[in-house]
Amino acid sequence: MSTNHNQRIGFERYGKIAPGREDHRKKREAKVLPAEVRISEAKKQLLETRKVKQIFSIIGGGKEATVLLAEDITGDLVCAKVFRYYTSTIKKRLRGTIHLLPSDMAMIAAKQEYWNLHAMKNFTSVPKPRSLLQNIVVMDFIPESPSSPMIPAPLIRNVDLSSFDPEEILHSAIDIIAQIFLKSRMIHGDYSEHNLMIQTHSGKLFTMDVSQSVEYNTKSFVNTPVRIRIDRAVKMLEIDINNINQFFKRIYKIGIDPEEVKDEIVSELPSNLKEYLSEKTREIYPSELIPSDSFFGKGIYRDNIVEKRTRRVRQSPKR
Repeated sequence: MSTNHNQRIGFERYGKIAPGREDHRKKREAKVLPAEVRISEAKKQLLETRKVKQIFSIIGGGKEATVLLAEDITGDLVCAKVFRYYTSTIKKRLRGTIHLLPSDMAMIAAKQEYWNLHAMKNFTSVPKPRSLLQNIVVMDFIPESPSSPMIPAPLIRNVDLSSFDPEEILHSAIDIIAQIFLKSRMIHGDYSEHNLMIQTHSGKLFTMDVSQSVEYNTKSFVNTPVRIRIDRAVKMLEIDINNINQFFKRIYKIGIDPEEVKDEIVSELPSNLKEYLSEKTREIYPSELIPSDSFFGKGIYRDNIVEKRTRRVRQSPKR
């Protein structure tokens, strides 16, 4: 039996064995890509929104974005984080897709940053998001101290924490990640000394760079396009804890037991999630998973949908 009907209802359209995949890839590479957004253009776009009165300077940047210091129409200082199109991070996010351009992925990253900040702002110390403009996120500015209102709070890796209590700072850093996990129901995913700012007058910590952060599933124990399984979330949590612990062990010769801290955080989860995590031998059948979780599960999912939509049992293609 022909399997052409699979193409009509959308199966394997973007998969590795999709018909014409190589042609599609070449066409995408041959497209005239939009020019990288220059800082001058980003400034012009921000001023045109009439939500920003003036832009002062570049105050930072990372592997995927440049950060500008600006003043909004109310006179408050804000940050404008401009996600760049052509970065190693964007290229990694593009892997496995054939229908997105780098400019689209930069806008998706900005959107994720904006909404992830919204999800965290009521529970932990993050810059409050203000607005979203394509690949630009406007958020609160975190100053170093009241006496230096236009100087951004430095990263903890650039500050000698010996003037504070390094052990207390470490526990504050662990508390932030615990609040993100337990109250925002999210995993930071890139937690380290590169993403933690400190206000030098008070020692208060703020975390940032949350475009890669993801929610975990609290109602079912499978992966979905927007949430990850709780057991995978716990593994990522332990990695985040270990990353920040390694920094304090290396620089200040203090540390915690990541496994013990992880267990302590997990112990505060709702009972249904703790029960699932305690069932070490529980088997998740492929039919319970979304297609991307396993090849076998993908086959069952596809067969069921074909049969439901066409009322015909799908036959495996001849090899």
